Amino acid sequence: MFTILSNDAITTMQNVYTPFPMGMHLVFCVIATVVYGLQFLNKKSLHYLLLLFACDATFVTQINTSKPVITGLFVAEVLLLAGAAVFSFKYSKKLKAAEAEKKKAPKENGDAVDNAFED
Repeated sequence: MFTILSNDAITTMQNVYTPFPMGMHLVFCVIATVVYGLQFLNKKSLHYLLLLFACDATFVTQINTSKPVITGLFVAEVLLLAGAAVFSFKYSKKLKAAEAEKKKAPKENGDAVDNAFED
C-alpha cells in the first residue's frame, strides 16, 4: 500500500521550480504583460518594462529546469528587480519634484472660488 501511495505521489508531483501548472502560469504571464505593458505606455517609466520582463522570464521554468538555466534565471531576475527598484525610485523622485514645482508656480487666471479653497 505504501509503495502505491509513494508511486502516486512521485508521478503527480509538480516541478519544484514552477508555482503554477503550465496553463495558470501562462495566464499569469499574459495578465502581467498586459498590465505592466499598459502602465509602461501610460506612464513612460522603465521600471514597468523591467517588471514585465521579470514576470515573463519566470515562464522559462515551465520549459527547462536544468541547473544552469535556473541559475541564469535567478541572476536575470535579481538584475531585473534591482533595476526596477532603481528606476522606480528615480520615477518617484521625478514625480515629487514635478508636484513641488507645480505648487510653487503662481496661479494665473484662477477664479476666486478656486483660490478660496486652496490648501
